[in-house]
Amino acid sequence: MADLDIKAARVKLGLTQTQMGQLLGYSGEHVRQMVYEIEQGDKPLMPCQRRLIEAYLSGYRPKDWPK
Repeated sequence: MADLDIKAARVKLGLTQTQMGQLLGYSGEHVRQMVYEIEQGDKPLMPCQRRLIEAYLSGYRPKDWPK
């Protein structure tokens, strides 16, 4: 995907910003803020995070996927 709309992907996956952040490898009290900044274009998405989101959109679910 050349241009990935992170917020649309998150909503399609049914995840909160906190859940998305945790799945992308963020932890701590600022998880939601990190995802918000990525969604707003203020923080770049790392290539490995882009691949994870694309895998999630294709149906991949890790063992720690939120219930």
